[in-house]
Amino acid sequence: MDARVKLFGIRHHGPGSAASLEAALAAENPAVVLIEGPADVSDLIAFAAAPGMKPPIALLAYAAEEPGRSVFYPFAEFSPEWRAMRWALAHRRPVRFIDLPCAISLAREEAPLEEAGEEAAQTEEAPPPRGDPLDMLAEIAGYEDGEEWWNALVESQGAGPEAFPAIAEAMTTLRANVEERGGLAAERLREERREAHMRLAIREALGATQGTVAVVVGAWHVPALASPRPVGEDRAILRKLAKTKVETLWVPWTNTRLAAGSGYRAGVVSPGWYRHLWALYGTAGRLTPEAFAGGWQARVAALLREKGYFAATASVIEAARLSIGLAALRGRPAPGLAELRDASLAALCHGDAAPFRIIETELFIGAEVGEIDESVPQTPLAEDLARWQKKLRLKPQALEQEIALDLRSEAGLAKSVLLHRLALLGAPWGLLREAEAGRGTFREVWVIAWAPEFSIKLAEALVYGVTIERAAAGAALARASGEADVATLSDLVRVCLLADLEEAAQKLVAQLQAAAVETADLAALMASVPPLVSILRYGTARAMPREALRALVEAIAAEVDAGAAMATRHIEPVAAQALRRAMAGFDEALSLFDVAHLTQDWRAQLRLISQDDAAAKNIAGFALRRLHDAGEIAPQETAAVFSRNLTPPAAPNEAAEFLEGFLGASAEILLHDAPLLALIDQWIEGLDAERFVEMLPMLRRGFSSIDSQGRRRMLEAIAGRAQVAAPQSARNGAPSPAFERALPLLLDILGVDHDAA
Repeated sequence: MDARVKLFGIRHHGPGSAASLEAALAAENPAVVLIEGPADVSDLIAFAAAPGMKPPIALLAYAAEEPGRSVFYPFAEFSPEWRAMRWALAHRRPVRFIDLPCAISLAREEAPLEEAGEEAAQTEEAPPPRGDPLDMLAEIAGYEDGEEWWNALVESQGAGPEAFPAIAEAMTTLRANVEERGGLAAERLREERREAHMRLAIREALGATQGTVAVVVGAWHVPALASPRPVGEDRAILRKLAKTKVETLWVPWTNTRLAAGSGYRAGVVSPGWYRHLWALYGTAGRLTPEAFAGGWQARVAALLREKGYFAATASVIEAARLSIGLAALRGRPAPGLAELRDASLAALCHGDAAPFRIIETELFIGAEVGEIDESVPQTPLAEDLARWQKKLRLKPQALEQEIALDLRSEAGLAKSVLLHRLALLGAPWGLLREAEAGRGTFREVWVIAWAPEFSIKLAEALVYGVTIERAAAGAALARASGEADVATLSDLVRVCLLADLEEAAQKLVAQLQAAAVETADLAALMASVPPLVSILRYGTARAMPREALRALVEAIAAEVDAGAAMATRHIEPVAAQALRRAMAGFDEALSLFDVAHLTQDWRAQLRLISQDDAAAKNIAGFALRRLHDAGEIAPQETAAVFSRNLTPPAAPNEAAEFLEGFLGASAEILLHDAPLLALIDQWIEGLDAERFVEMLPMLRRGFSSIDSQGRRRMLEAIAGRAQVAAPQSARNGAPSPAFERALPLLLDILGVDHDAA
């Protein structure tokens, strides 16, 4: 390679590499700066100098016809590539990317492996893919992994351009050793194509200038770019590669996605720690161990105090000294990430994992979300979202944040609408944790956290519209297209109303009406009613077609009332369970809807079901219980139907299903409904010993849906009834002898541990 080429091998997102690179660029003062990055994104480099560009940010490239096929190229403020761009723009030097274009890397098909030669095509005999090659050097030097070794020898040593020749020498030796071991053919071929493209770009830059050409690439590529290769070979390996049209833009990124733990292959263990190092490099080229150890532990203490933990100044000093001492014991030239973590946990957290998790999340990783300057072109939906974020003062951040919205205020309602619309677009910035608090739907609690992937979802949603509102409406209608399931359509109507998309909601209401007429799935019809009734009953801060919704609910409820009894006969247990759940929701919704003739018709159906021997037993038990709770039948009739379904000739499994449906999942009503509890108690007392043993598994199954606390409270209630019925001597002191004798059986029935009782 020409002597005018200066190769700078860096670690992606390395603050020490970035500081050394800036010093080297200042010393070399190159005429051109070339950077590892997709060549067809070079036109976006100019925006890196805009004042509103605040890393972490990323270049996003996606296939124009299939936005889901995409790739991100993230940059932190301490990324060497970012510093190279900023240096070149500040000094008015030409700067561009030289790696394989996204148009090739995102194409569906690449040239077959055979074009790289017969050896490359023999993937069957290839060894498994290599891990991080730096791990080999780390093992020799006594470090746990390659990143720890690189951090100790490069990132923590401060600015120094003399590091690059040493890095090049180490990588040349390492790469020769690794390449002798081979690797997967596809992986080798891709690396060869990338490096061929970079070499051609370097030759082009040399031909266009008489000055020095600075090349900033990952350290692994330095030996390949320094080795002379015929131009013909480089061009041949890039011939006939498939291409696709791509769109590119700058998008916000997050520190959590810079971390290696997020799955990002070029990520770092601790972006927050690297950011701390970079801030220190801005004030001093070389750092003493005391400087960055003390500064870091001071930040740890400040965070702990902010979160309400005690952190004494003396503990900060102890933590800094401990990290330096640990480094010396481990043979390290300065405290690294491992030493600082151990020292913080011991001296400032006193071994407590709870505060240390806060440090890990907010300092070692960090919560920063980048910002894009207003002058940078964005997709129409991204621009619309940025306008809404600014207007509503709803700033994206990576860590989860809980916000409570009052929908009676204009700002609260607008925030809720925006979050619901984004969810329709597949970009769930917020998760609705609590709604319908109190008696109305005028308060919502959301947990919001921004993810970079939402930028891709917004690009994909452009087919539905160019504003968040239009795209959300289009996405809802597209999702409903061809949909015949009434429960799904009902939920889409609800979501559209919450997202203030009245026109789309009206279209979906009409589609739901047509689907309800055609469907034979009674459970789906029942499941479609509760979300609509909830909106009608409690109201909403949004506009909604109230009359159309009311007419729709009445029509669906009439359909259900007409066929409920027949739908419960001779059905499989799984279908019966699903139908019972749907019936429970429908029953509660009908009570809220409060239309007399619909309620009367429904209870008439429940009476038929409770008396029908062919009805699924768990549904029959549910029907009897609902009639009892509503006061539709006398206690004597409830007791008669209950006993008939639980005594011979009723089979034990059928009796168990009936009891399970009758009891439900909550003990609360049983605890407060004395006649109902007495009914069950008297029935159990009437069983003879043989029948009781036979029914015991069924009883335990029936009570199993009630939680342990509820079962214990039932036991206490029964004990209280027994105490009241006991003789005066027992009430004044010792428990009732009868209750003492029955207690083991009661514990078995309720599934309560004998020892715990």
